[in-house]
Amino acid sequence: MTVTDSSSFSVTQFSADFKKLADAIGAPYSESTIQESLTTFEECFREGTVIWRTTNRPNDVVNYRFYLRRRLDTVEMATKAGYLEPGNPMGRLATSWSALFNGDTEQWCDFHPKIGLVKTWVHLKCRRLVDDVLAASEVPEAVRAHTQTFRRLGLEQVRFASVDYDGASVNLYFTARGPLSESQAAQYTDLAQCGPPTEQEFQDMRAFLSSQGFLFAVTMDYKTGEVKRVAFYANLPGKELPAVNDRLKLFFTEAISHDKQHMRIVAWSYGVGDKKYMKAESSYVGDFATLLKDVGSPLLS
Repeated sequence: MTVTDSSSFSVTQFSADFKKLADAIGAPYSESTIQESLTTFEECFREGTVIWRTTNRPNDVVNYRFYLRRRLDTVEMATKAGYLEPGNPMGRLATSWSALFNGDTEQWCDFHPKIGLVKTWVHLKCRRLVDDVLAASEVPEAVRAHTQTFRRLGLEQVRFASVDYDGASVNLYFTARGPLSESQAAQYTDLAQCGPPTEQEFQDMRAFLSSQGFLFAVTMDYKTGEVKRVAFYANLPGKELPAVNDRLKLFFTEAISHDKQHMRIVAWSYGVGDKKYMKAESSYVGDFATLLKDVGSPLLS
């Protein structure tokens, strides 16, 4: 990990830093696809906070994301640029979420270096009741049907929501109650028809998840509503890491950060058929630490 003292985004520097990181961990990419996304959303990257993301799976890409601190219709921007077809149903869902609470929301975007735009996030500004979030007009009935299940499990407060165009899925990010218990972890992974965390995984989560409440995500198929996977997110405030493979160790070592405070995040993901993997995120530029604090992220509970 290299930390430099530069708070401004540079397209040229980003491209160089991205290629260095991707090459180091063996992640594929398309330079033309990256350049197109940087050109289309250049204003967003320049004024926003930008991070890197990857997984522990071999040959997975390095994704990149921008966070904005103001309301901007990125769905419309993506449609005009040809990333989305006009009237894309998942784009309409993101727009309907953005219109909730008198429009007091913000949109963020994730990018895939060989595809382009793959996800639109909606920052709901504070903890919102799951009933209200799932009551949005464009939420599919199969997804809305989970409302009572979420409430039964104590998953009542939603901080963020997103649509994944590439994965045809819908994501809700909850503030879950801490400290995490073994029965709670097992109930959460069972949502995705997956067995409970191993003893090592549970001990790592207990060590790194905030006891005051933590970020927990549920991913559902857009059409069928099936819960495809769940994930437990943790901030890593020091140099210590949970049990991760060599690819993620290398990612954290090679990821360049121009923020004064380098932020690192991991997530334990559990999916249908006991499919497990880990995610990792690293700050790049735009003061990720302050942004997480300002948006009230459960990662800093």
